[in-house]
Amino acid sequence: MVDILTFGVSGILTIIAILISIVLFILTIIFGIIRATKKKFKKSFITLLIATILFVVIDFFAINNLIHKFSELSINENTEIRQEDGKIILSDNPIEQLFMTDEKITQILCNDIMNKIKTKDYENIKSIFSNDMIKNVTNLDEGINKLIDISNENITNFKVQENGTETHWDSGKHRKTYRFSIDINTDNNVYSIGFEYDYENPFNTETLGVNRMVILDEDRNIIVLVDNENINKGY
Repeated sequence: MVDILTFGVSGILTIIAILISIVLFILTIIFGIIRATKKKFKKSFITLLIATILFVVIDFFAINNLIHKFSELSINENTEIRQEDGKIILSDNPIEQLFMTDEKITQILCNDIMNKIKTKDYENIKSIFSNDMIKNVTNLDEGINKLIDISNENITNFKVQENGTETHWDSGKHRKTYRFSIDINTDNNVYSIGFEYDYENPFNTETLGVNRMVILDEDRNIIVLVDNENINKGY
């Protein structure tokens, strides 16, 4: 895992390298024009050209390294997931939150869901669902009780699978929904649970959290489907 200080230093060094490349590129063009028109500064032009190519290569590897570090940012696992300003907050550090990849966000959300399921506590599990879901879905109790039943079978392993995201923009604001599934192995069975999770919705904060959940058996047959069809999207 990469701490935020290491990531920040890498980002600053990458920006410096890019700025140097831009300056070298401009100087190379200027000296290239002078070389072509006045037949002067041949050595300077060649030196700048080589330096520019070298820094472009350095930039390429630096940017790739920075992108790789995005997904390795260390997240404080003790941070309680909460809602704030129409968005789910996963870290107390706003820089970590800003640069978190979709893969990292999905993993944190799934870990939180699984930790709540494993408590076998009805109210704790209920908290993963949106307020809109709790108000509108009549068979939510059935879904929560099935999650408790699955936990009672002793969960031995689970695997997260990303199924995409949906983003709606309006007047500079956007609503973002994550779709993912969790494959769960217990002592007795294999389950796949699909979720639609509103991660950001400044239009209607009541939808933040899980708005759809489907529990499938090993043969992909639906055991329970809880779906909020009355979501007020707010746009």
